[in-house]
Amino acid sequence: MIDGVEFDVSDDPDPDDLDRIEGEVRLAAAGATGLGDQRDLAVLVRADGRLVGGIYGWTWGDACELQSLWIDPTIRGRDLGTRLLSMAEDEAARRGCTQIVIFVHDFQPIALYERFGFSTVGEVAAFPSGSAAIWMRKRVDAQRSAPRHL
Repeated sequence: MIDGVEFDVSDDPDPDDLDRIEGEVRLAAAGATGLGDQRDLAVLVRADGRLVGGIYGWTWGDACELQSLWIDPTIRGRDLGTRLLSMAEDEAARRGCTQIVIFVHDFQPIALYERFGFSTVGEVAAFPSGSAAIWMRKRVDAQRSAPRHL
């Protein structure tokens, strides 16, 4: 044991602590790879000033990872998911990305991602029990010049 060291297990960690951890991991990754341009990427949808959807992730070098896509259930079915994916892809391409990956579960709209050009590159069964985790990827034309917002 190291003198003065304490461990704190929490289901409600301080967001500043999480930001610090993420920042330190990014700094170490930049040092190890020489790619220091990791940046967050978010596209948000608001209605009357209220957040009703969005997609977020990050870009790093020539790669983009999208982590979450959400649309309020009351406004689903209006192609907002497609528009969010398109806008995120446009921004990733603008940043020089050549691929986008997303980690989803089998109860999420896999068909949406497939229609948008994603293909499955890996799967973990029973993650968590009763579902499967799916890793999907899409190649991106980083030379695309104009956004194609739907």
